[in-house]
Amino acid sequence: MNDLLAARDRRVQMIETLLETNPIVVSLRCNYPGNNKNNVYTEKVSQYIDKIIKDQLKINFATYYCDKEGPIYLYTLKEDNGQIIKGKTIEIENTHPLGRLVDIDVYDHSIKSLSRSDLNEKARNCYLCDKEAHDCIVSKRHTVDEVIQFFQKTLNQYDNLPFDMIEYTNQAMLYELLTYPSFGLVSPYSNGAHLDMNYYTFIDSISVLNKYMFHFATLGFQDKPIESTLQEAIQIGLLCEQEMFQKTKGINTHKGLIFVLGTLVLASMKALYYGEALEMIFKYSADLTKRKLKELNQLNDNKLSHGEKVYLKYNIEGVRKEASLGFPIIQRAMDILDLENKDTLVKTLVYIMSLCDDTTILHRKGLKGLEYVKRTMINLIAKGFDKELMMNINETFIKEGISPGGSADLLCGTIFISLIKNKLIKRRD
Repeated sequence: MNDLLAARDRRVQMIETLLETNPIVVSLRCNYPGNNKNNVYTEKVSQYIDKIIKDQLKINFATYYCDKEGPIYLYTLKEDNGQIIKGKTIEIENTHPLGRLVDIDVYDHSIKSLSRSDLNEKARNCYLCDKEAHDCIVSKRHTVDEVIQFFQKTLNQYDNLPFDMIEYTNQAMLYELLTYPSFGLVSPYSNGAHLDMNYYTFIDSISVLNKYMFHFATLGFQDKPIESTLQEAIQIGLLCEQEMFQKTKGINTHKGLIFVLGTLVLASMKALYYGEALEMIFKYSADLTKRKLKELNQLNDNKLSHGEKVYLKYNIEGVRKEASLGFPIIQRAMDILDLENKDTLVKTLVYIMSLCDDTTILHRKGLKGLEYVKRTMINLIAKGFDKELMMNINETFIKEGISPGGSADLLCGTIFISLIKNKLIKRRD
């Protein structure tokens, strides 16, 4: 205890010294119980949050040391409004997946740190119950081992987020494949409008994609502007395409989905890394893909994709435009999809088809074919998703060779983001 008190006094003295020449000082330390506060867990947590602080605050000077209190980071700031800074640090503590594990104190011209009550914010809750943390500490309501286990488990969950992400990409791709009636798409019940692929071809392809989705996840899960990851993301996508074609013996099962799901995975991990709201996934998607949209105006390669050929013929930008806008169709489709009610998978696909400028349909059936599909889906929605009508449309599309591949990719993206919303993002709450 004496060593701990001496370490605290040292920290206070350092803050006082910094306040002599700086109006604002911020300190970061971990809320880790017991005597051994200097360990691999506190080191990793403080490193993660240090990066967030340096990204979100205008740091003038930073220093680090480690003693009986564990890792300590001290910062001076270019800004001179303690209330604003405190608000930002509370946001980090409240929203980042590791925010509960740290104390970020703000000193505004005084060694007495600003409190949450100064900003009319409620006191922090205990790790393990809904009571105020201070009350649990004073009353020793929980054992030290219980709190340590929570701290370590929270960090391990955060470190395992890239692996968790693959659980949800796999689930999303399988849910999309199982959706039926599928209106010309491959499913376990039909090869749809395709003669060269079946359900097993898609299973083979999915096994490849999941491996590369992990690479997209790790690329996004770092302190790096998302725009700067574009070239690395493109290389991951190209390698994924190559291995997909090898696995499927040259059949294009998921080329469009690699772009859609890869973008969403990368953007999701970026939002999770910074502990940001769900909406940031769509913003990051737009930031990442805007340059890819511009490339459509510079096409000069003979080896064009179906989407690029469609653009040159119809001036329709397809999924690149959708991504550059932050996937607005997916955002709207999420209101229809209910993961507890699998019938809404088909309804979500129908809704997406009614809106999507599907370049797969355009490539096969031209502009009139796309307009026909959209009208048919709009009518199906108006008829209340009549099951008999859906089955009739499904058979008609198969006979006419219609396959809404682009809409299927957006359905998969919608499922994936819904899973993230319900499973991962909620871990911060």
